[in-house]
Amino acid sequence: MSSSPRRRPSARGDEDREPRLGTVLGIPLPLIVVTLVVAGLLGIQLAGALELSTSSRSHASAASVDSISGGKNSAGVPVITETTLGTEVQRLIDTGTIQPMTSFDAAQCLKEQGIPESILIMEEVAWGGEETASWLLVHGPMDRETLRANGGIVSATVVLPTCGTSDDNTSPQDVRLWSGDVMIGSL
Repeated sequence: MSSSPRRRPSARGDEDREPRLGTVLGIPLPLIVVTLVVAGLLGIQLAGALELSTSSRSHASAASVDSISGGKNSAGVPVITETTLGTEVQRLIDTGTIQPMTSFDAAQCLKEQGIPESILIMEEVAWGGEETASWLLVHGPMDRETLRANGGIVSATVVLPTCGTSDDNTSPQDVRLWSGDVMIGSL
């Protein structure tokens, strides 16, 4: 048997082998470069989005409620919308202003809405562009002092003044204009 001549590897490696690009920890260098470029572009895009969101947020939080579009109506009642609701709730928690309930029964209103929490603070407001006469009820499981000290999430409900009147013809959804959670910062 004749054996076929064996090739001797040269000092530089097999000559049949294609030149190979470098690797880092087994990952091809071009893949690493592409990944870094994509990560850099995403980082730039995220930084731009963060700058836009924080600059508009700091502008809104630095402005007083009266200077935000809407402000107060001719009766001196704050005009709020979904976009200004959080700022108004924060102001109420910070100032601690409590209005007398007058003819509005807030406890009965919350009961009719199926809300078991207690009222932290409330304010008569004008809701939306139509400036509908309403009440803003801020409620939650914690007391106002804890909320002022630590911040947290509270619930806010905007209702018509007819809420809590036990009118059999009106459902709880008919008197509720808005309901949701609001994040409050600490003092």
